[in-house]
Amino acid sequence: MSQLATIDAVLGNLKQEAMTLEQVWQDFWLVWQQLGWNLAQVKLWLLCQPSVQIQQASNGEQAFQIKCAQTNDKVNLGDELVALLEKAGRPMPLSQLISKLPAGRVVTEPMLRTAAQHDARLELKGPLLKLV
Repeated sequence: MSQLATIDAVLGNLKQEAMTLEQVWQDFWLVWQQLGWNLAQVKLWLLCQPSVQIQQASNGEQAFQIKCAQTNDKVNLGDELVALLEKAGRPMPLSQLISKLPAGRVVTEPMLRTAAQHDARLELKGPLLKLV
């Protein structure tokens, strides 16, 4: 199993139920061993995840859970780009579009180019993306 797949498994479990740091550490010990992470690194990783919400567990400890079920679902990047371009009312450079996407969304220019090429509503003109 790849490292990315193992991390996705952890996030998938947090999507289903809130877990304390100790539960995450114990339930996924093999993942952390493969990555060479200690408990402090796992806590830091959880705190840095934009989709993870911190709650108080019944025993007073911090519990981690995915904010909402749709956060991890695939969102159509083409739809997001169309909405941004409609709002702007003009063609925009890809680099500027990246900064306009929702916080926590990690996207590269090649990803934007691919999404634009697969969406009939979008057209690339040099460095600019525009609506057809």
